[in-house]
Amino acid sequence: MALLLLSGCQSKPKETYVDFKGWAQGRVCDKLLWKCLPESNDTKRWQKPLKNGLDSFELTTEVLQKQRAIVQRWRDEEDGKVKEQSMRLSQLSEGFYDRVEAKKFLKEMEQDLEKEFPGFWRDTPKKVRYRWIQRAINKAKRFGITSKAPGDMVELCARIGLDFDKDPKWDYIVKFIEEDPRNHVVYAVDYIDWTVFDKEYNNAGTKITDWSMGRAIGKLPYPKKPYPRLND
Repeated sequence: MALLLLSGCQSKPKETYVDFKGWAQGRVCDKLLWKCLPESNDTKRWQKPLKNGLDSFELTTEVLQKQRAIVQRWRDEEDGKVKEQSMRLSQLSEGFYDRVEAKKFLKEMEQDLEKEFPGFWRDTPKKVRYRWIQRAINKAKRFGITSKAPGDMVELCARIGLDFDKDPKWDYIVKFIEEDPRNHVVYAVDYIDWTVFDKEYNNAGTKITDWSMGRAIGKLPYPKKPYPRLND
């Protein structure tokens, strides 16, 4: 009976991490490029404009000047230099200010991904780039991440695809993020960088070690190549 129970335990498949070969399966190509992501082939998806219009919203000189004027008016209100009517007008300007900041974030993420992964966008139209990034932001919201700048989710989607939560091979990543959406996404990014791309440092320049991956150890499949010890 003891032998039977032992063999039964051993027969249970052990969860393993996805290596580079597994990561490349289901992709158009094995490079870390936007056009290699599975969703890049969905042309209808990228022809559809964003509901918030940010893909077409341009940060012109006039737009940026207006934003600066709004900020100055808020400062004047705090200093008591304006009347109540002006206060109401500035409150109406909050939507415009947030819209400009949202577009700035899209542009920042677009540039960061290109810098981090040279050639990531190639000839992908700007509007499509912004639509993809916005949908990655929306993915963060569906996980309960309410930050106004969910860059870590954008980083994760750039590595494993916008629809990773629908792909069974990433189930362990999904479950890990769901435990603590706000904090676990960054660990998931570092985990993929270590196991798939053999990176020694994360995108913030921090060395990946057993200490930096503390929350992931024991919850994500332990990689074949051990994490270096912090003091090594």
